[in-house]
Amino acid sequence: MQLSFQGHVEKGEGLATGLGCPTANLAIEQGAIIPGLGVYVGGTQTEGKRYPSLIYISDGRTGQNLKMEVHLLGENMDLFGKHLRVYLLEKIREVIPFPGEERMAEIMKDDLVKADEWFAKRSTQAQI
Repeated sequence: MQLSFQGHVEKGEGLATGLGCPTANLAIEQGAIIPGLGVYVGGTQTEGKRYPSLIYISDGRTGQNLKMEVHLLGENMDLFGKHLRVYLLEKIREVIPFPGEERMAEIMKDDLVKADEWFAKRSTQAQI
């Protein structure tokens, strides 16, 4: 699977950053076809360079607001206002109901470990 989406990074709630996993929030275009809500490994391209990424597609806490959050693995860049192209490579888990901040931070750390392991098993440059 390699689907791609693009858009500009918008202001988010800052929840993921507060839980130790800063993300860039991308609005998903109306009518875009997504493979399903969940957490994916993939790549993100900005300013001519691609980065291994962890990507979260959800319908928001209200269930009414489809959104995509992107975390660049091993990077700490300010992406606000930048144009991104995001590539989905493989789904690593389903969306789960928000279990509270402490538990969500643990789940996100586990997601980051899984993403790092996924890329370690492959040639990163060939995948993204």
